[in-house]
Amino acid sequence: MCGSSAIHIMLSVTFIVFLFGGLCQASRHVSVDIINDIVPNVQLALHCKSKDKDLGSQSLVPHQYWGFREAINIWETTLFFCHFQWGSQSKWFDILATRRDQYICEHHPCVWSIRPNGPCRLTGQEQCFPWNA
Repeated sequence: MCGSSAIHIMLSVTFIVFLFGGLCQASRHVSVDIINDIVPNVQLALHCKSKDKDLGSQSLVPHQYWGFREAINIWETTLFFCHFQWGSQSKWFDILATRRDQYICEHHPCVWSIRPNGPCRLTGQEQCFPWNA
């Protein structure tokens, strides 16, 4: 009897550790700020969403920013993409890709400068990316 009680307690403790560990992982968040750096006097329209959540349409004057904060799922597959329009241009980009951004933007917002040639992440060491095809 004593042996089975010890095993039961060990399994219960293990379950609790995994449960609370998973909850801590699930509560991680990443903040994203998007800045209109297209060109002077050009308004930037954007619409961001994931497969489950639509953040709606926004319109930014030059150098204005808009942002959102999102929880990172336990599988680290959280993905938000944005469609950008200015003048006759229409582009899109994965603005929050957990595996790419979570550690760089863990303690500071992921700040994205939206430029004609592609978005540049200003957080950490500046890094520019091409538009999605």
